[in-house]
Amino acid sequence: NQNNIAVVAVFACVLLHCHRGKVAPKESFPWQVHLSVQGGQSGGMLIDHKWILTAAHSLVYGENNQIVQKSDILVAYVGHNNVENLTQSTPLEVASLHPHPGYNNPKYLSYDNDIALIKLQKPLPFNSSIMRVCLPAKGAEYITGRVGWVSGFGLTDDDEMSNDLRYVRVPVVGQLTCRHSIDEVRRKKKEAPDLTDNMFCAGLPEGGKDTCVGDGGAPYVLKHGGVYWAAGIASWGFGCGEPGQYGVYTRVANYYSINDSMLEQNSLD
Repeated sequence: NQNNIAVVAVFACVLLHCHRGKVAPKESFPWQVHLSVQGGQSGGMLIDHKWILTAAHSLVYGENNQIVQKSDILVAYVGHNNVENLTQSTPLEVASLHPHPGYNNPKYLSYDNDIALIKLQKPLPFNSSIMRVCLPAKGAEYITGRVGWVSGFGLTDDDEMSNDLRYVRVPVVGQLTCRHSIDEVRRKKKEAPDLTDNMFCAGLPEGGKDTCVGDGGAPYVLKHGGVYWAAGIASWGFGCGEPGQYGVYTRVANYYSINDSMLEQNSLD
């Protein structure tokens, strides 16, 4: 059924509960950020006392997929793994928004450079509930089969928004395997985004565990030597947890070089 093959921009929540997600324990994923743009929910991660990393497509609104220009229509929360507690806390003051200048996706068909920075007015004090996640080292490897964690607030089996942060563990998928899965969809649907070298895939061939409509900007982290690092940002995919299909993530390590790094162009000082 072609109606089930629509491209899913991962806008507001990860369907982690219905895709076998687990409730995140208290003070786990302390880098998690809850974002809202004109009522649409999305995610992000703390990478410094004053900086949040998210997807560029999380900073769009309206029928024309316009990039948010005014920081006052974006609301950000940190410090709790519970939506009710988050929204009862004081929102962070946003100073400026920095979507990647190369992101251009008016028809939801080009997710290249789907990455953005949000600068805060004041530095956040770190504690057991609020902590940055490490950025990838130069030359960081995305080893096929290595399992990472993706976390977000999402829908329950009853199609109601979850009040709790949830997470799933899914492995990195080889680029060739992922391209083949996208090609299979393209045979049935002419218009489909391309998998670029600025992306990678994660998921299981049998489906089930996946990101879905909702948590654009959800962090995908890998662990190396006891340290969690920001490997990916939930970006797009076909369907939700469909067998033979995978979630597509922005490859964060590609944006930490001197030549083309938005992260370095916007100083973290």
